[in-house]
Amino acid sequence: MTEENFNMHCFTHAIYLNSPAEKVYEYAATPSGITKWFIGKAKYFYKDNNIRLGNEFAEKGDSFLWTWLNKDLELKGIVTESVKDKIFQFTFSPLYIVTLTFHSEGNKTKLTLLQEYQESAVRNDFNYINCCTCWVFFLTNLKSVIENGIDLREKDANDEMLVNL
Repeated sequence: MTEENFNMHCFTHAIYLNSPAEKVYEYAATPSGITKWFIGKAKYFYKDNNIRLGNEFAEKGDSFLWTWLNKDLELKGIVTESVKDKIFQFTFSPLYIVTLTFHSEGNKTKLTLLQEYQESAVRNDFNYINCCTCWVFFLTNLKSVIENGIDLREKDANDEMLVNL
């Protein structure tokens, strides 16, 4: 993001990860993967509320229930696109759509995150800026987890002032 392309409709962040796209995709699209760097608990549901197993990939049309780490906050949403090792897209509150794309470059993967308002959303500048900032931390945490096995989130604290919850 630069000053020239910054806007209040959508933002994009990207990061290189020293891991193949298949592995990075697992961290985004499975319940066990996404809880290693982003969410405290994740459940994906398919057909008649069946729950996907921890290492099972979420698919387009699945619904989900995410619970934040150390917060009394849950988020329900829908997986709107899922192409293994290429794209994973989901609703992120009633306001946003988040699209993760995976691009192999040699032994690395370029992960790009796009967050944009849903068409029916009522704009919320605070929420938007908060998400823009928080995604930087969580993408950095994903890099730390994948490349070093270290989760940077505070697991024993409940303080809204901490940037790593």
